Amino acid sequence: MNNVSRDLLNADELLATPITPTSRLKRLANLLLDTLFFYIIVFTIGGVVILIYPEMSDSLESVNPLLDRLISTLLFSIYCIVFESWLGRTPGKLITKTKVVNSQGEKPDFNTLVVRNFARVIPFDAFTFLRETPIGLHDRLAHTMVIDDRPSFTLDQSLRNLPD
Repeated sequence: MNNVSRDLLNADELLATPITPTSRLKRLANLLLDTLFFYIIVFTIGGVVILIYPEMSDSLESVNPLLDRLISTLLFSIYCIVFESWLGRTPGKLITKTKVVNSQGEKPDFNTLVVRNFARVIPFDAFTFLRETPIGLHDRLAHTMVIDDRPSFTLDQSLRNLPD
């Protein structure tokens, strides 16, 4: 059997690339960029609401700081769920060229995204990235991973790139 026949029989192996998490630096960049975009959206919506209902500004000043933090975290989770279910990634992940995948390397379903993002409410979730492998607790609970978004090769492209 010649090499081309053997390679065609193992096409799945040619196309398969191991799923490995992206770097801690990209995960940090994702968090910082998404936090920036999130607050831009929140302050824009808040500004419009205050312009329409000026009396609300007084009630916002008296919000309990713990409640404020909880609401912000829940809204950030919703921000992530909306973008990850709509585009498959958040704006931060678009910029850093990363994406969230499930254990099969595919785009997670909506329920998985809900589990993943609401698990961010768990205290100290951010510190779980200090381990050697940058997979956070919210990823472990949802069986997801953030990976570099590499273009996938077609079978023809894979065969052309084989060493002689």
